[in-house]
Amino acid sequence: MKHRILFVLALLPCFIIAAEPEASMSFQGYSGLINTPTATLFDEGTLYLKYSNQVETRDGYRNGDNYNFGVGLWEYVEVSARLADYNFGGKDGLTDLSANIKIGIPFIPKDWFSLAVGIQDLGGAENFFDAKYAVATKNILEDVNISLGIGQSDSNQGRLDGVFAGVEWQPYQWVKLSAEYDAADTQLGMHLSSPKMWLSSGIQLTTELLISSSNEALKDDVYYGVGLTIPLDYDAGTHPSQPKSKPINHGKVDSELEQTGEYVALAINDIELDDDYRSGALERLRLRKLLVKEGFESIRVAEADVNTVYVELEDHIYNRNKIDGLGVILGIVSKNIHHNYSHFTLVLKEREISTLVVKGSIAEYDAFLRDDKPLKIDISTDTFATERLTSDDADNSNNFWLKPRFTFWPGIASRVGTELGAFDASVALISHVELPLWPGAALTAAHVAQFAETKNFEDGEYFADDKQTTGLKEYSFHQTFSLPYSVKNMTFFGRYRDTYNYVANEARWQSVGGAHKLNLFTARYENQLVPTGRAYAGCNILALRCRSPKEPAPREVLIGTYKYYNAHLNATAELQVGKYWQRDKGLIFKVERMFGDVSLNLTYKNTKIDGEEANQFIGLGFSIPLTPRKDYNNKYFQVRGKPKWNYSVSTLVGKSRNRLTPGTGDNTKQFYNLDSAFYNRDRLGSEYIYENSNRLKEAYYQAR
Repeated sequence: MKHRILFVLALLPCFIIAAEPEASMSFQGYSGLINTPTATLFDEGTLYLKYSNQVETRDGYRNGDNYNFGVGLWEYVEVSARLADYNFGGKDGLTDLSANIKIGIPFIPKDWFSLAVGIQDLGGAENFFDAKYAVATKNILEDVNISLGIGQSDSNQGRLDGVFAGVEWQPYQWVKLSAEYDAADTQLGMHLSSPKMWLSSGIQLTTELLISSSNEALKDDVYYGVGLTIPLDYDAGTHPSQPKSKPINHGKVDSELEQTGEYVALAINDIELDDDYRSGALERLRLRKLLVKEGFESIRVAEADVNTVYVELEDHIYNRNKIDGLGVILGIVSKNIHHNYSHFTLVLKEREISTLVVKGSIAEYDAFLRDDKPLKIDISTDTFATERLTSDDADNSNNFWLKPRFTFWPGIASRVGTELGAFDASVALISHVELPLWPGAALTAAHVAQFAETKNFEDGEYFADDKQTTGLKEYSFHQTFSLPYSVKNMTFFGRYRDTYNYVANEARWQSVGGAHKLNLFTARYENQLVPTGRAYAGCNILALRCRSPKEPAPREVLIGTYKYYNAHLNATAELQVGKYWQRDKGLIFKVERMFGDVSLNLTYKNTKIDGEEANQFIGLGFSIPLTPRKDYNNKYFQVRGKPKWNYSVSTLVGKSRNRLTPGTGDNTKQFYNLDSAFYNRDRLGSEYIYENSNRLKEAYYQAR
């Protein structure tokens, strides 16, 4: 049957132009052929998901469950993770969670060859996949790639333990054939993918089939894989490195806005002013009405000087990314101030605390929107000395005193790749409410409604202590102050994690361009309900290791953080040092790569409790927005989703066995904090705004 498939493919007409073979996910999880890697890396900004039924054990290959996740972080860096389930139909079985990394070598001319080095099961504990390799790939005949590499592996099958080689032929865009020698066995496989125009946002369905192998174990069953390829910057509809906007016909857009009533017509009699100031007042009033219509709050529009219009407001509708709101505001200003002012000053606020000051020329910004001229604005987060230039009350048409803002998101407490199973989870709906009081002050509360859980999270089971339970979990009072030199301080206290009374303080400094940030968090938690030790299900009641510990003295958390943002890489590097919730001390290093509003992160944790051995973890995670670009908002309340929902998995490294371990590096960060409420989740600064300047245009024209 397999030979017939190859014969039919060879006879198919070439109705789609052939091209150089594209990267695809191998059965091992890294980019490659069947079981061997190539020097062709995953596409930058693309997510690869795959399920396959080929599992490698110390006794050979078997039919099981493999779950793979991979992504191209940058042009020359790919990371992937693999969860292998060794259940094989039994009630319980071991699992293994492994991480891989592959790095391409730059500066080699493309017409020579590509070169990459990689590690499979990076730093893992007990595993079956450990391998290190170097591989070169050369394109010939346009649609054929040949690869040659050398590796060192712990595989009992001999895979990648020596010289390996492969060839891939992609006669059509939707099919690729592969043949390889993996240093021990030869395999032949086929890869199919759906055309990119079939599904929205460039998503593709993929299928892999192992056609034949010289390994006896791989001849017994049909081995296959099915998956998805997903561009991460799905809002833009293009690759992250491509421009996201196109030139706009300014005259046509203005005409359309006038026809649809976007410009507000005002009667001269609406304003009682001298003739010398009549037109300037009309423009300011029209601008204020447009900002009210868009949904912004606490709006002030005034004259800073004879050449400058001053705008001050709060943006609570573009919560997914404040750069969208900034683009809409600047677009409205530049399109509606025509005759009386040449410059603008915009002050963005949150809870009456100034967060960003933007200054610029109206004509230059209009040229940026209309003619794709370079962005020329002055951006500052040093807002302590910001002066209100009008004594008039703000336009509160969209405001209401004590206006509640509700946020909803799914909460998942999970365990992945443990001794008890491949995946266990406790799932809940989290509801958060924020009630503003006075400048910088707010009351917040979080409620959890648990609605699903796996067996191991049920009462009396191993993960029962970590399950999510229904009830009011947190309530707090927060007071924020703006201080000199771009410093903001938030002091807060209340109830945390059901039973802990706490008091905490967070202070943050950000450099002028936003590239450097320092944060200091201190907190003290006192448990109001001291639990008694109890035995886990199935344990001897006399065995101390089977009993949960009693709550000791109050918990103290002290964490210092430095974060660096690189605009060229569109990524942040974060170093966190301190004492954490579980009384462990140490450091956390995190790298986060942003693709629009989606991000991927790599984490390394190294912490220890006094008198115990240190634990090291490596983790791979992602964050996605669970709210539209513009949230629902009316005068009396607001409903929105979580702008940055996070999920990650981690594995213990540096030890001979990967046993279950207690939580490490828990920083007790709450949903309402300085970063989320005042700094656009680390995306407020001139370097980030300039790097994503095309989004300013996109947001304005989409809002029209």
